[in-house]
Amino acid sequence: MMKRDKQLESNERARQIAKEVYDLARQITAEIQAEHRRPCVRFTLEPGEPGLLDSKAGGTPYLPPDMAWPLDSGGNGLSLLAQVDCAGLGGLDGFPHTGLLQFWIAWGDAYGVNFDDLTDPGGFRVLYHETADPSVTAEEVRAKCPPRPESRYDDDWLPVFKTCRIRLSAPAEQGMNELDPRFDRLFVERWNRARPDLRLEYQWKLHSLVADRLRDYSATGQPGWEAPYHQLGGYPYFTQSDPRPGRYEELDTLLFQLDSEMRDTGKGGDLVLWGDCGVANFFISREALEKRDFSRVAYTWDCC
Repeated sequence: MMKRDKQLESNERARQIAKEVYDLARQITAEIQAEHRRPCVRFTLEPGEPGLLDSKAGGTPYLPPDMAWPLDSGGNGLSLLAQVDCAGLGGLDGFPHTGLLQFWIAWGDAYGVNFDDLTDPGGFRVLYHETADPSVTAEEVRAKCPPRPESRYDDDWLPVFKTCRIRLSAPAEQGMNELDPRFDRLFVERWNRARPDLRLEYQWKLHSLVADRLRDYSATGQPGWEAPYHQLGGYPYFTQSDPRPGRYEELDTLLFQLDSEMRDTGKGGDLVLWGDCGVANFFISREALEKRDFSRVAYTWDCC
């Protein structure tokens, strides 16, 4: 009986420690998010064939009558990853609020990214059409598309499995997430002030204070911002880590983010898949964005 009582006492103490740790973690996280907020437009994907000038993932892009189909560095045609009708971005300061913003990538197992230089445009392109000619037809645009080398490319070498409408949500304020390079320092500083008896070297270490069975890895998350993380603006999401510190720090604005989205609808139900359930990001400097200069953009994706 005494052994059982001691076990119950130990379990209760473990639960109390877990509550104290995670209550404080959530409090600190909420404070950081409240003090570091950015406007963001999230979006959802809806399978179907949108109109030529609509927001979409995959499908037929708009191209002006005098513009040729974009090519990669090898002379092969790029593929439309996404097109955004900027009329839905009115709540994002610095972003265009008219015209079409397009993201193009190359076919292949790397989807056009150069991991040695994320700003290398040889395998991707960001195009902005300030105005669109409504007389252009989808047939006219498709006629510009160069033939794909069948021996090297097929539809499985693209992350978008189904053409989808992009449904932009109303702008919302997004707090800094724990993947931001600054979050760890901010969290640890506040934690160590509040609990000098339980000092942390880095934020993730807080879970070592809690018994395995009671760990809550969502304690530093942001309620209401669950996957899939499709968005423009705000704070980026990564399955690995932010590649910008030390090399691309001036690219301080998340221009566009397309997450993997798998749906349990039977065979062929997936909409987007970056490698092993990854996410893609496009970054630009705020100054270049305001000038509508998309010549230097970093494009990357990572996966688990």
